Amino acid sequence: MSCSTPTPDDSTPDDSTAPATSSDFIERRRRDATGFEAEVWDVVDEIPDPHIPVSLVEMGMIYDVDYADGHVDVEMTFPCMGCPAYDMIHNDIESCLLVYDRVDSVDVDVVWEPVWSKEMLTADVRRKMNESGISL
Repeated sequence: MSCSTPTPDDSTPDDSTAPATSSDFIERRRRDATGFEAEVWDVVDEIPDPHIPVSLVEMGMIYDVDYADGHVDVEMTFPCMGCPAYDMIHNDIESCLLVYDRVDSVDVDVVWEPVWSKEMLTADVRRKMNESGISL
């Protein structure tokens, strides 16, 4: 994986209005990302869900990414509590981000609001899952 290092824009997006759906919620946060945060989103979008042939971002599990002063906070959820891949996913996120010279530390914060649901999946992700034999 090649990593460029754009100059971060440390402005904080206005998060005061609630989106119509959880997918809108995630997409709006990704659109509001600063320069380096957008790159972090792209890196996390390359990390596959260990059970399903789509990325963590495509699964709607990544809710937000924040970068400040060498520290990245990744806010995410899981489709179910007690996920057996919990530690593996945390390690994947951390190891993919810590290769950046600009990243000194990573926190993965698990949240349960909004609650993950299959409605977060886009039509493209649903198609990929169906083609893999996973019915929804």
